[in-house]
Amino acid sequence: MPRVYEVARELGMSSRELMDRLEELGNPVASHSSGVDAEVVERLRSDGQQPVTARTERTRPVLVTRASRPNRGWLRRAAEVPLLVLFAFAIAVVIKTFLLQAFYIPSGSMFPTLRAGDRVLVEKVSYRLRDPRQGDVVVFAKEVFGEPPDVPWTQDVRDFFRELLGLPTGFEEDYIKRVVAVGGDTIRYSGTPRRLFVNGMLVDEPFINRGRDRSSPSITLADCERLELLKIKGGCRVPAGKVFVMGDNRGNSEDSRILGPIDEDKIIGHAFVIVWPLPRLGTL
Repeated sequence: MPRVYEVARELGMSSRELMDRLEELGNPVASHSSGVDAEVVERLRSDGQQPVTARTERTRPVLVTRASRPNRGWLRRAAEVPLLVLFAFAIAVVIKTFLLQAFYIPSGSMFPTLRAGDRVLVEKVSYRLRDPRQGDVVVFAKEVFGEPPDVPWTQDVRDFFRELLGLPTGFEEDYIKRVVAVGGDTIRYSGTPRRLFVNGMLVDEPFINRGRDRSSPSITLADCERLELLKIKGGCRVPAGKVFVMGDNRGNSEDSRILGPIDEDKIIGHAFVIVWPLPRLGTL
């Protein structure tokens, strides 16, 4: 009596396949070394390779399905790319609008603290929780000192994307200065060299260009009316809800000494770190 593995080898099947076929015919066997009845062997021989063919036909749809999956997966991934780009763009806009924005420094009005070509990060959260403080370096909205010029919509789009990256937009729209006095403070800036007094107290300013200012515009009692400030003993009072700002490069800065104090709600945010160029990386 031939063994299972012998018959399987003859028919080109595996022992497991032959044992399954024998069970279908009502002649189950215990193992691959079990004997197979001669009549059953003859029946299997007459059937030829039908068990193998049947299994091949049953698996063929599965093979076709699997072969098609890579193509569908590639198309699906390609379709997802525009959605991912739009999602990333939306996140960038939200971050720029409400949290953090990079700014390009176009001039030397804040030298030596900031130099032309520097990029700084400006956070927009802290002034929702607290008021500006003396010494903060802040960025102002473009309309503070007059409406910006009209430009084609194509340039608006171009400038928007450049602002996302902290790149220059072709002309100076936003301003970055240092807060020297806040609402309710009395300010005087006079003498040779110039010295800053806030509420009658001398303010140390080691950050100004060359450590001293010899002859830039001053702020005295004679300037209060011109700047629409209240004249009181000791200087000019900054109105509530406004801040008085100056550039660190006092001799080359158009600031509140010329244009008056600005509204706090015109402040875009607090500049806190230089991010470019890398050798100048550091906090403000």
